[in-house]
Amino acid sequence: MQSSARKTEQSSTTRVMPPTSPERETRLAQARAMEEALEKTARPRRTLRRPTPNHTKKILPSASGAAAIAPKEMRKKMKDRVKPRRERLARFDFPFFTIVIVLLAFGIVTMFSASYAFAYREHGDSYHFVARQLRFIGAGLVAMIILSRVNYRLMCNKYIVRIGAGAALGVMAFVALAGRVQGGAGRWIEIGGTMVQPSETLKFAVIVVFAYWMHTHYSKLDKFKQGFLPIFMFLMVSCLLMILQPHLSGTIIIFTIGFIMMFIGDCKIKHIALTLLAFAVLGGLAIIAMDAMGLDYFNSRILSWQNPEADIRGDTFQTYQSLITIGSGGIFGLGLGNSRQKYAYLPASHNDFIFSIICEELGFIGAIVVILLFVLFVARGFYIAVCARDKFGMLLAAGITSQLGVQALLNIGVVTNAVPNTGISLPFFSYGGSALMMQLAGIGVVLNISRKAAIE
Repeated sequence: MQSSARKTEQSSTTRVMPPTSPERETRLAQARAMEEALEKTARPRRTLRRPTPNHTKKILPSASGAAAIAPKEMRKKMKDRVKPRRERLARFDFPFFTIVIVLLAFGIVTMFSASYAFAYREHGDSYHFVARQLRFIGAGLVAMIILSRVNYRLMCNKYIVRIGAGAALGVMAFVALAGRVQGGAGRWIEIGGTMVQPSETLKFAVIVVFAYWMHTHYSKLDKFKQGFLPIFMFLMVSCLLMILQPHLSGTIIIFTIGFIMMFIGDCKIKHIALTLLAFAVLGGLAIIAMDAMGLDYFNSRILSWQNPEADIRGDTFQTYQSLITIGSGGIFGLGLGNSRQKYAYLPASHNDFIFSIICEELGFIGAIVVILLFVLFVARGFYIAVCARDKFGMLLAAGITSQLGVQALLNIGVVTNAVPNTGISLPFFSYGGSALMMQLAGIGVVLNISRKAAIE
């Protein structure tokens, strides 16, 4: 009897909420209102912490039935809302990455085809250059992956910028005074048995300095002395160190990078015009001075450009052979590996004049494919720059893309004799360790910018 009495007492104290009770509807309304409040107050770029049972007890301490399930639904919606944002921030721009990989694969195949005859003649090993190039590609890809995951805004630090720029200028000054001379120009230093070209580092330093200055002094760019003059002087010093090597192609590239970044960075057109005028005057004076000192580096290059047949056994030999190589390819080319000019006829066939070999072996069609790949590369790089989250990232991506695009344009212009022979390599194709690794490192920075850009 006592046990039956207890059961009766417990059943009388237990409340069973009917399906349509007012209290149940009230709690459901409270849960929906709290969910809407969380959606309105949620910050768009902050990772939301998933609620724990303790949070649910604080939110609805006496919830039961369907009201107790509401916090789980909120947690699920939060998770679905945060997950796409995390993926967008973590994924780099795959089309840009694909274009780079295609250029690298195309480049290593054509570089091997252009170099194996010279490698066998000079080193007794047909795979000498391609094996070294593959090691450079491996090191460059490692640098690219690392820089694609390290926040690019770490470079937007005044101490890092000052130290990096000072070191780049100091090394360039040393190279101008005591660099290894090859082909009439002292552009290299030897490190561990490998020839390194420090001008590649200076190109990247100029891009970082310009991006940092225009980002941090944006409000002063319309003032000549406070905003424009410092970067103009840095550009002048960089170009002067290039001229002293002499390195005409490097000077043109650095000048063009600076001009493009000035224009994109919203500098005054009047200041840009003064920059162009100053460089034209100083460049003319430098050429006159070098000619007076007996240095005919620039005059010989201009002569070979104006008349490639003027001295086909001397100064114009390389340009003349390049035009023969391009003309031999026709529309469809002689076939991959079937070039004749690479057999001791065309100098630097695996380096500065590799585009001539591409034209000979793959013809006009192959040349157009290479040009289109670089056009796609530049277009996608500028698209990443436009979508960057801040001005520093935008200028950084635009500068790196401009450097590689201008370098490819100059190389193609040189081998076709559209511009004077300046000794410039074709990005991703020409043989060279320091240039290729710096190019891939720059690609890593652009990929890192694309991780944080709002790219659809």
